[in-house]
Amino acid sequence: MTYTQQNSKQHNLTKLLNSVKAYSNEFSKVFPQNTPEEKRLFELIKAAYVNGRYDPDFVVTKEDIDALVPKVELLRDITKQICEERIKEYGYLNNETKI
Repeated sequence: MTYTQQNSKQHNLTKLLNSVKAYSNEFSKVFPQNTPEEKRLFELIKAAYVNGRYDPDFVVTKEDIDALVPKVELLRDITKQICEERIKEYGYLNNETKI
């Protein structure tokens, strides 16, 4: 949204990550899928978005949560950093047009 000024209604994590790679390569580091375990964790977090709300039998183990929390924190930190940088650019551009 910071880059396009449009709110994407996309909830598919695969599509979202592919679309944001255009703005930062750092997103590729969040959910690498080089091993079966990395792939499993990515599929788990994708499923959790829907199943966590609608499937009363959906379970995530403490071990999986412990493995996912650092990834989610990294995603948050990267998002915050690139959005803040972009917002600063808007401020700079706005100041230039006033001169």
